[in-house]
Formats: sequence, C-alpha cells, structure tokens
Amino acid sequence: MEIRVLGCYGGELPGYRFCSFAVDGKLLLDAGAVTSVLRLPEQRRLSYILVTHTHLDHIKDIPFLAANLVDERFHQPVNIISTGQIIESIKSHLFNDALWPDFTVLPTVEFPVLKFISIDPEVDVPLQEFTIRAIPVNHTVRAVGYIIRKGRSAILYTGDTGPTERIWEEANDLEDLKAVMVETSFPNGLRAVAESSGHMTPLMLKRELKKLRRRGVPILLAHMKPQYLGLLKKEVRQIGYPKISFLRQGERYQF
Repeated sequence: MEIRVLGCYGGELPGYRFCSFAVDGKLLLDAGAVTSVLRLPEQRRLSYILVTHTHLDHIKDIPFLAANLVDERFHQPVNIISTGQIIESIKSHLFNDALWPDFTVLPTVEFPVLKFISIDPEVDVPLQEFTIRAIPVNHTVRAVGYIIRKGRSAILYTGDTGPTERIWEEANDLEDLKAVMVETSFPNGLRAVAESSGHMTPLMLKRELKKLRRRGVPILLAHMKPQYLGLLKKEVRQIGYPKISFLRQGERYQF
C-alpha cells in the first residue's frame, strides 16, 4: 500500500497545502489538496474519497475535482464516503446549487460525476482491494478517523481530533498495523486554543500515545500549522517517543 502525501498541513501558505493523502492512486483520505497537485490523468484514476469531517480544509477540492471530471466519468463516479451525518452535511451545505452545483446529478442523473455513500461507524466496508473502517474521534463537529487495510497491511488515520479513546482501542487490536497518521496542530503554548478547537499539541499527543500499546509502529504527524512548524518539531523531539516523524509533502510511503 502506497501513501502519497498531497498535502499534510493544518493551514495554507505558499508551499504548504491542506491535508490530502492518495492511497495507491485511487483512494483519497480527505481532499484538502487534490486539483492543485494531481495531473488530470491522475484525477481520472480516483475512485473513492474518504472524508473525516466537514471542515472546509478537508473537503475544499471535491467541488473542483468534480468540475474537472464532468466530461470524463460518465460511467464511473467518484464515490464520496463517510458516515451519514457527515455526508448529509456536505450535501446540504456544499453541493446545494447555491454554493456549488450538485454534481450528484451532473452531467446527468444517470451518470453523475459524484456519488455519496454513507457508511456505519466501526463496520468493515470492502472497497475493491481495500477494507475500510470509520472510527469516531473527538472534534468540534462530527468526525471520524479511518483504518485502511490492504492485504496484510493496515494504516490508521485520525483526521482532526483532540484527546480521544475509541480509535486507540481499535488500533491496539490491529496485529497488522503498519503506521499511525495522527494530527498535531499547535505548539504547547497554545494548548487552550488546541483544546477549544478540537486539536492537539505535542504534550497532548504524548498522553494520547500512551494509549497505544503497539510499540514500534511508526507515528506520522499531520495537520501542523505551518507558522509554528519549527517550534512543533522542537517540541515533538522533546516528548521522546520512538519512531515519530513529520509527514512531508510529495513523499511516498510504502506499507
């Protein structure tokens, strides 16, 4: 399983893009940086987008992707997948013909560009060669992380979360867990901001990682606020957790 980092930041500045990760070139984890990174032939390969929650930095490129593919995918829509309330919110507030055209009926009802698929949390869902499972996490809106499995490899992606419980319990049961992609947004001095916005600091992350009993699994950090990146790197080193690193845009990871 290959993870390509299209974007991995919790803010957008020149050279820093919002979170989006391509799995084997056909499945996206969130869609904060898609059309500005992928060439059109690569966009055409996409079959699934797993959405963690409705905040704009995680869904903003879905409308632009749909517009790019409106003449391309008459027989194979891009499937937007998440839990029911998250899907309903995207449909109501984004693809509502006011903020953006409803590409679930364009170019035609029979052959739309997008298809919304609601899934239940904590239930394994097969998607071609993948199996996915959505796990609720603790954010300011309804949000989930995902376990993505292919063959004998599984990765865990928390999406945006503050201190949480269930996803770590799930991780501890995964014998084939190869990596954990977890957010760390703010430096320790902004803990109050992190707590009120449903995010984490390095010290908060340190406490969360104590819930993970599977030692030795690589921890890959995402959703860093770019204006604090230097300080975040320093503070993450100080927590002393083995095999922890920051995700890097453009990198490809094999699991």
